[in-house]
Amino acid sequence: MKKIIYFVSEDWVFLNHRFDLARKVNSSGFKLSLITKVSNFKKEIEKKKIKVINLKTERGSLNIRKSIKDIYKIFKIYKEIKPDIVHHFGIRQIVHGNIASKLAKIKKSYNSIIGLGSVFVSGNILLKVFVLAVLKFALLVKKSYVLVQNQDDFNFFKKNKLSNKNIFLLPGSGVDTNKFVKTKEPKGKIIFLFASRILKDKGIVELIEATKKLKSQKKKFEVFIAGSPDYQNKSTISHEQLKNWESLNYIKYLGQVEDMAELYKKIHVGILPSYREGLPKGLLEAASCGKPIITTDVPGCREIVKNEINGLLVPPKDSHELMKAMKKLILNKSLRISMGKKGRETIKKKFSNLKASKDLIDLYKNGILN
Repeated sequence: MKKIIYFVSEDWVFLNHRFDLARKVNSSGFKLSLITKVSNFKKEIEKKKIKVINLKTERGSLNIRKSIKDIYKIFKIYKEIKPDIVHHFGIRQIVHGNIASKLAKIKKSYNSIIGLGSVFVSGNILLKVFVLAVLKFALLVKKSYVLVQNQDDFNFFKKNKLSNKNIFLLPGSGVDTNKFVKTKEPKGKIIFLFASRILKDKGIVELIEATKKLKSQKKKFEVFIAGSPDYQNKSTISHEQLKNWESLNYIKYLGQVEDMAELYKKIHVGILPSYREGLPKGLLEAASCGKPIITTDVPGCREIVKNEINGLLVPPKDSHELMKAMKKLILNKSLRISMGKKGRETIKKKFSNLKASKDLIDLYKNGILN
């Protein structure tokens, strides 16, 4: 049985985004271990016969001394387990993990670009140049495969020669279409769902501004916010700000929601006015549940939504256009229904978890996508 190691930033991230995929990989002839920063989910993950190795790291830190220590720790893990394949998720994990894999002489390294959002939207040119230079260096490993989630990132990597020829477009972990099923619209006022980390980069400020404009026109609606602030991210929204927004009688903050499939039954429209994404899980799930989508015309988001077909695309950072899109779907039930139907079809065809896991396992075994 071949051994494979996943390197993911934190255990809750693995549980939310990679767990189902990892289970399918584990049952297809691989013995899987996970390197991650452990919080509260080690036992839950290990119940599925996935060994969890705790690695305490600081997301976003550019401290060279700490980076060298982390690389050495990963190197020792790789030397001890001697995996046939390592798979790194996220830029920091790719840089540290790929350098460690080269030192440990690992046969194959897979590197998933989850998104270049924080690098590209920060406005810090020096940071962008530095990160891309380090990333390019880390990806020089001979048997290194790069996996990107959207066409924009694929084109960017090709154009800037950030990798060798082993680059593939693979849309994330997909969505479970048997779990996230299409249901009838609920009755009552139109409910929009923002399901994401609560960051300025996700367009949450523009969303609140749009709702205020919409409310001034006396439209009946409500906005649910599902997710948490991310205090390791400079773009995070504070708890105090969330409380201020919640004082608006049409904003409802839900926090972390355990059963998202159940929540989608209660809403009408998925909304994410993000500045840039890899491939947003919340939009995939909403579309799988037959909900129309409002999102921005940016990398990652436009990968899922075709404007006026299964949702509406608006310019980023434009609360007025966002308000107009919300108003359009509030007033047109037949459009919501038709868009939701098209969205479900799109997910089943292109973004199901069965397709995503099959493609990835084929890539592990054969080095190619069928």
